[in-house]
Amino acid sequence: MIVKKCLDRITGFNRIFRTQRILLNLVILSIILISNHQSSFAQSVLRAGSWYKIGVVQTGPYRLDYDALTRLNPAFASADPRRFRLYGNGGAPLPQLNAAPRSTDLTENAILVEGEADGRFDRGDALLFWGESPHTVRRDSVTGQLGHTINPYADTTFYFLTISPDLGRRIATRASGLAGSLSAISTCMHYAFHEVEETSRIRSGRGWLGEFFGVTAEQTFAFNTPGLVAVSPVVVTSSVMADAPADTRFAVRLNGQPIGSQTLTALSGYRYDLKGVENRSVFTTTAPGSETALRLALTYDRAGQSSAVAHLNYLGIQTTRELRPYAEPTVAWLAPGRYTLRQAGAGLRVWDISAPTQPVSQSVALNGSEAIWSHANRATYAVFTDAQFGQPISLEPVVNQNIGSEATPNLLIVVPPAFRAEAERLAAFRRNHDGLTVLVVTTTQVYNEFASGQPDPTAIRDAARFYSRKTSNTLRYLLLFGDATYDYRNRAGSLTPAQWANMVPIYQSRESLDPIRSYSSDDYFGFLKDADGEWLETTAGDHQLDIGVGRLPVKSADEARTVVDKLIRYSSDKTLVGDWQTRLALVADDGDGNIHQQDADQLAREIEVNTAFRPQRLFTDDFAQESAPGGPRAPGVNRALNDALNEGRLIINYAGHGGVSGWAEEQILTLSDIFSWRNRRLPLFVTATCEFGRYDDPGTVSGAELALLSRQGGAIGLLTTTRPVFANTNFLLNEAFYRSVFTPINGQMPRLGDVMRDTKNNSLSGSLNRNFALLGDPSMRLAYPDAEVAVTRLAGRVVQPNRPDTLRALQTVVLEGEIRNPVTGQLLTDFSGQVRLTLFDKATNRSTRGTESLPMTYRAFTSTIFSGQTPVNAGRFRVQFTVPKDIDYTVGPGRLYAYAVRADSLLEASGQYANLLIGSSDPQPLADTQPPALTLTIPGATLDADATPRIAGPDVYLQINLSDNVGINITRTGLGHELTAQLQQSEVVTLNDKYVAMGADGRQGMATYTFRGLQPGRYSVRVKAWDVNNNSNEGALTFVVSDKPALTIGTLRAYPNPMAEQTTLELTHNRPGDALDWTLTFFDRSGRVLGSQTGQCDQCPETVSLGQWEGRTGGNSPLPNGLYLYRVDVRAASDGSAAGASERVLLIR
Repeated sequence: MIVKKCLDRITGFNRIFRTQRILLNLVILSIILISNHQSSFAQSVLRAGSWYKIGVVQTGPYRLDYDALTRLNPAFASADPRRFRLYGNGGAPLPQLNAAPRSTDLTENAILVEGEADGRFDRGDALLFWGESPHTVRRDSVTGQLGHTINPYADTTFYFLTISPDLGRRIATRASGLAGSLSAISTCMHYAFHEVEETSRIRSGRGWLGEFFGVTAEQTFAFNTPGLVAVSPVVVTSSVMADAPADTRFAVRLNGQPIGSQTLTALSGYRYDLKGVENRSVFTTTAPGSETALRLALTYDRAGQSSAVAHLNYLGIQTTRELRPYAEPTVAWLAPGRYTLRQAGAGLRVWDISAPTQPVSQSVALNGSEAIWSHANRATYAVFTDAQFGQPISLEPVVNQNIGSEATPNLLIVVPPAFRAEAERLAAFRRNHDGLTVLVVTTTQVYNEFASGQPDPTAIRDAARFYSRKTSNTLRYLLLFGDATYDYRNRAGSLTPAQWANMVPIYQSRESLDPIRSYSSDDYFGFLKDADGEWLETTAGDHQLDIGVGRLPVKSADEARTVVDKLIRYSSDKTLVGDWQTRLALVADDGDGNIHQQDADQLAREIEVNTAFRPQRLFTDDFAQESAPGGPRAPGVNRALNDALNEGRLIINYAGHGGVSGWAEEQILTLSDIFSWRNRRLPLFVTATCEFGRYDDPGTVSGAELALLSRQGGAIGLLTTTRPVFANTNFLLNEAFYRSVFTPINGQMPRLGDVMRDTKNNSLSGSLNRNFALLGDPSMRLAYPDAEVAVTRLAGRVVQPNRPDTLRALQTVVLEGEIRNPVTGQLLTDFSGQVRLTLFDKATNRSTRGTESLPMTYRAFTSTIFSGQTPVNAGRFRVQFTVPKDIDYTVGPGRLYAYAVRADSLLEASGQYANLLIGSSDPQPLADTQPPALTLTIPGATLDADATPRIAGPDVYLQINLSDNVGINITRTGLGHELTAQLQQSEVVTLNDKYVAMGADGRQGMATYTFRGLQPGRYSVRVKAWDVNNNSNEGALTFVVSDKPALTIGTLRAYPNPMAEQTTLELTHNRPGDALDWTLTFFDRSGRVLGSQTGQCDQCPETVSLGQWEGRTGGNSPLPNGLYLYRVDVRAASDGSAAGASERVLLIR
């Protein structure tokens, strides 16, 4: 059924640039509206009773008869039809502007129920209602012209039906009103449009395009307009798009007669230039004399440009028609007057649908074949017959809900129903571990209560705003628990229906042709002030976030489980603690006049001055480049980045060129790198590069998504980009980030949502910072140490703020300190554990290679004088070490960094000390000619018959134990005096930064290194070490690398066995440290499957708990006593190796 709209919908949908007009169309007679200055609803009509969701896609009258409703629920057969009530808010998208009025809840619609007068719903009775398409035609109140608006988010309008204890609202009847002297009217305006959405030019933004003008330069579009009034005005609107290196042109003809042309200006073809120019033109002409079939022909002149691309956007045609019934229901816009409708026949109905949810049945006076009525106001009428009622496309039950009655939480999680269990698991953890109040709501619930069932992103924003206003200063974070797509309505068919249902929408810009100015952003959901929401795509739209918004772009239940596991482990696994929590890596691309490296260096200097955190500079131009078939490579950067990741960094920051699949022309980070990561200490990534976090394109999996969703390691979160960005605005955002991420809020370090909110608010730059998104949990707090490490005495003297201490070469130094409360400065006497101290020589001048730009000079703390770990007792510690001979003898400021962890791993501390000078030499150094001692081992290796260590590859962990009568040299000042390892004849690896002294005297310690990707075979490694007096020694080790063994199950057991109410199942295996997936299946003695359950673990221990079984079927039915079988099938995620085992369990209740 297609409604003729003194108006006619031919096909298609979207016209997005006129969305502001929607606001004018939302003021509907008799609807309950809410101003943003009024209180919000607290109870949903869906909270009680039986409810049914009805979907319609076309504007027109609908009929639900006895058979349709009793199939839905037999209760309709015995119900009182006078209590049938229908609710819904129409099909137009919600207004973006927060201050715009909108319905407080689902609005009751006026309906007719034929045959309800007797209080029974019998065969032959029916429910009649007016339904609206989500794609609407409206009259412009200023110009009087008709135009259409496509709902970018939905193709279906939903209504909600219930059987209520109370009587329902019914369609009123209005008299024909023949009295009065009103103008005689027998014609009406007619509008038809053609808009087929087939192509998104840049896969960004809300705008889609239709037919392609390729080989066929001319296309004709037919509009059937019976009742067309001859020689009446015809208004044609044509919107076309072209992308060509020269000016091109469309010619427009109506029924063979030229009516105008449209010129589209040339574009450069540059990667980031516009990908099309749109021309929207309006042409006015006259209807042909006797023809009712109108043919609009468009001819594209590509000006000889073979590369030209052109599309039709839409066509609209407004004509004048006779006021009469047609083959399909007709909508007529009529001025005040006395109306004469010709060709009136049996079953004619005329409804005033000026307020579509509250139609009025208009009585008419019949005069032969004419129906006559009058009305003193402008109105919109539907003219149809009893034979033209349509049927909804869907009818389904709705579960009761009332999320509006929930208390305002600190954290609101919006999740598709399929992932709700994992969202609830995360919510429980945040409640118990973080003390936050958390509310989990499904997308379906939000859409039903805030958008009349449509998947409108504004519904999520309105829900957040509702809770924020309900209890002020309580809602702080919004987590969107699901992936997103730029293709709101799945027009490209990239997703299955199930996948599409699991999307949580993202805001897409109106701009859809400019790769730079088009954006997608979750910021929209955090704009909660009255004046916010319209979000103009200029600096005038620089709204400030009121809450922190983040997203977990999961696409499956497995991904949801993986991310929740990572989030819980990050915050609760105390085996992960270490000084990585005080370290950062700032990675920068080369070229471009060194702007990226300069920006990274400035950030590093600000971090060094203002925080206790230690930045590491990884500048691409510091590393040698190699030529490769795909372009230059800098493998040293890849290795350094992977090393940093494996050691652990609190934050890894990248600035420079990049894309969806990696960083830099040199490919310093690739998807292969991400797939290979096996890190347990998970960093937050900040990626100021183009599109690395583009998660809203179903055809592409971005590097950011892979890093976050990786089970083997990767990232705990990313502040990343979804579209192209600029270096200058990147730096503004980067700088704002570091000013926020280390700044406490009310005495506590911020959560990611706080950081994201403040970062965005302090780096506003029009649409250019909107492409940064938080892929992560906004309620998560980074692994900041909570307490403070303070130096109290150095070299025998109490430290003084205005008196720096000087450390000299070969001087034996005693350093003392304590762990304090960072707010009160009080000594924490309950802190006993270990402190890690790292002392740096003066910052050294460094110069990059100048491969793509001029060499860049910068200063960095790179030469370690001492790195050691010593006990803390009752909050105090003391360590002794000797300054190496190989320091820079020029006196200048050094830097000490400290990290401490209490023995129970429940409290950590950090600090830095910069009030010290390093240089010159001790006038009376101790003489020492004794070299250091070293021992090489491969932990976990077994010994062959000849005592050669054997270890399963491909990664081999080397441990080097060192000791010396004075201390080990790890400075980088002395040429050739470094701690090094060399495997076979491969490149020498410097291990200075891997060494840590153990104990209070600083004379012994350990260095570790992992050789990755080793094939099976025999290897030798040689290590050379120097002591602080430059005495050296070497050690070597030969070892054998074998293939990684196939996964095997050692034991499988249930305990207790026999069982009564519950038994726990566990297995042992030979691959501890691997990530495992398993399926556990239960059988009766005949082999019939009773049920199954799945599970997974990351970094699995040797003994794995598979869960519990309660002696029930998969449908939760209790089983009788007896002997049952169970089988586990396990698969290793790293290489697909699989194993299975079966056992028996006896059930005796």
